[in-house]
Amino acid sequence: MTFLNATLIFGVLAAAAPVVLHFLARREPKKVVFPSLRFLTQRYETNRNRLKIRRWWLLALRIAAIAAVALFLARPLIHQSLSVVWMTIGLFAVLGVVLLVLASIATMRAQPASLRYTLIGLAAVVLVSALIWGATTYASGPRLSTETTAPIALSIVIDNSPTAAWKTADDDRMLRIGNLAQWIVARVPRASRIAVLDRSATPPAFALDAASAISQIEQVEPLVVTQPIESRIEAAIGLVRSSELTSRAVIVISDMSEATWKSAIQQTSLNELIESDPSVNVTLFDLGAFRGTNRRLSSVKIYDPTPPASTPVPVSTVIDLGGDVTSADVSVTAELQMFQPNPALPVVRDGVIERPTLRSVDRVSTRIRGRGSSEVLLNVPPLSVGAHHGQIRLVGEDPLTIDDVRYFTIDVLPASPVLVVGDNPDEPKRIGQTIAAPSFLDDPNAEYQVETVDYRDFAVAELSVFDAVILLDPPNDAVADPRLREVVGQGCGLLVALGPAADREQKRDELLPGRVRRWRVPTPGSFLQLPSSSHPILAPFADVEGGVPWNAFRVNQYWQLRPEERFRELASFAGTEHPAIVERIDSMEPGTDQARGRVLVVATPLPALAGDAAAWNDLFSGSEAWPAFLLVRQMADYLTQRSGETSTLLVGRPHAVAISSQPTIVSSRDAREPETTIADRDLRRFQLFPPGNASAVPIDVDRDASQVSIANIDQPGTYWLRGRDFRAGFSANVHPAATVLERIDQDQAATLLASDRIQWVTDQNEIDLSSDQDGQRVSLHSPALLLALLVFLLEQLLGNRFYRGPAKSKRVGTHQTGSEPPRLKGATTA
Repeated sequence: MTFLNATLIFGVLAAAAPVVLHFLARREPKKVVFPSLRFLTQRYETNRNRLKIRRWWLLALRIAAIAAVALFLARPLIHQSLSVVWMTIGLFAVLGVVLLVLASIATMRAQPASLRYTLIGLAAVVLVSALIWGATTYASGPRLSTETTAPIALSIVIDNSPTAAWKTADDDRMLRIGNLAQWIVARVPRASRIAVLDRSATPPAFALDAASAISQIEQVEPLVVTQPIESRIEAAIGLVRSSELTSRAVIVISDMSEATWKSAIQQTSLNELIESDPSVNVTLFDLGAFRGTNRRLSSVKIYDPTPPASTPVPVSTVIDLGGDVTSADVSVTAELQMFQPNPALPVVRDGVIERPTLRSVDRVSTRIRGRGSSEVLLNVPPLSVGAHHGQIRLVGEDPLTIDDVRYFTIDVLPASPVLVVGDNPDEPKRIGQTIAAPSFLDDPNAEYQVETVDYRDFAVAELSVFDAVILLDPPNDAVADPRLREVVGQGCGLLVALGPAADREQKRDELLPGRVRRWRVPTPGSFLQLPSSSHPILAPFADVEGGVPWNAFRVNQYWQLRPEERFRELASFAGTEHPAIVERIDSMEPGTDQARGRVLVVATPLPALAGDAAAWNDLFSGSEAWPAFLLVRQMADYLTQRSGETSTLLVGRPHAVAISSQPTIVSSRDAREPETTIADRDLRRFQLFPPGNASAVPIDVDRDASQVSIANIDQPGTYWLRGRDFRAGFSANVHPAATVLERIDQDQAATLLASDRIQWVTDQNEIDLSSDQDGQRVSLHSPALLLALLVFLLEQLLGNRFYRGPAKSKRVGTHQTGSEPPRLKGATTA
């Protein structure tokens, strides 16, 4: 127990005043001459005892009244954990007083002495026990701070996800967040430790003072790349736990969007962490629903990210509405803009990045009703070879502008030369037409420049000029050609479709897996079975609605390939464990980062249209052989690396840009620079131009490197990468789910608030910034006031009854009717 006003407890000393007044105001007994009546002697003794008892009780009540007032003014406090103990002690004291009252009644009624002494003894035992127990508890119990505003360790977690950029005339979220956070900082006691955390990866730390915390709040801006909200709350809890202050609190300011809290609801680690340390109070401040209608663009779909030159490219996106949506139709216009190619831009001039200009090339309007959506299709005009950047932008403004624009990059590649080798003249042309579609083989603007030869001319073909080589039903000597390994090591792709011309007896070949046997499948045969995979060859098949009808294209014969660790299986034959398509996975030269060419092996011939190969499979049979057509096309794109990593990506993910391995020549002027060293000459320097107002970033890589890795992609927009005789770039977009305005529902909120230590508030006045000790201490201020009032009333009641005695005495002396008979001579009366 402790007292808020400890000095006032000395007011108990004023309890001596009633004792002094008691003796000073004591009336001397009055002697009355009266006839001797012996039967009144007993009444005399009884009245005298009753008078003494009333005097003592009146004295005790006056002392108790003053002590209770002093106790009330001292404002006693007890620890919450000892509330039951102090209540029990109080009950013992009340029981002792009740026993004393019973003993007094027994004395006044002349009950047997044994009963009186027994009650007095029990009362003494109970009161002494209560006194000793109370003194022990007071001395050994936990001490409470008497400060009404004890300092606390406070962490303010600001949810500055993309939806925090919501801004209307009545609801500017970032302004509200800043004002609320500063209001919280202004309310905490001066000696408190304050930390401000946002959704960035910045390590949590306490601010130096309140002014520093307010400065951090003013610097918070909406982020596109955010850390999970539960990890930031856990970091805030861990920080306040490390403080020496015993009062700890975490306040989270959030719009409670589903995109932010979905992962926190699915996991139970946050509730478990909060429950593990009851000393930390967590408050969730809900900024409320989004009032207004927001237009939103989904991801851009580029129908051909690597088209041939002079070919228009269609792009599409979906527009939908969010927020407070009405049932009325909303007209939305989307505009397609392209950056004009300029080999001299971007460049830094006078400390400012000068970028290429934007030009509008297409526009489309649509109408959306309610929470519906509309897909819009726009066309990029024919482009020259190189990287081209553009954006789709919604015309007009809405509360959330970050999702009104989507950026994209199209890499127009030069035609890839491909060599198709086969003895049957129709089969190489069929494969060539398949990979060149929709262009013809002789079209100069086709994506692939296909040449076909037979195996007699294959020995004299110049393989180094091709990006990929396709061998259809090759004999063993063609597969064993050492030039294949040489060109594959230089980056050329290789596709081998094994057929009847191959032989099981073969020399060990590091390019191809071993063949076990030629496998004949009983009628009705097998078929290709492709697993669900994100592999570039297989990914398009996963999006086919209803699945791919591979069972309509039977495989009757194939080569059983020997399992090897150097190869991974991409497809198998149904009903067996035999691989149908394998890829070599050791794609890097040992000791370097120089990429090797990709190698694919198909265990059955393609296209198997004539000769002995026709009986092996029906993959290209019929007019609806689109699965095999798409499979060959995907393999060609993969081998020529035209289906490499797209240049349109999401923020927060690293990206690698392929570069030429040619070393940069250091000019004589550069060689004379004092800061240029031998190490500098072994590096190639590039310059990255990020979007927005950020400065250009120099990047140095080894001159033999084949790619530049860029990790810090934290803003949506177009990124340019420039170097000597090198220009490239890519585009980054915010994730579509990051700007979904759906908020968590009641069931999800109940899951989130499973812990009693989490409070959900919607008004700043509901935020409880009291220290944790305030929740641990129980004030006896009101009970002490009630006790003082009760004792005072009892004292007044008993005093009024007691002081009516003199008036009665006067009436007795005059022998009024109804008065008591005169006392004996020598008797005393009050």
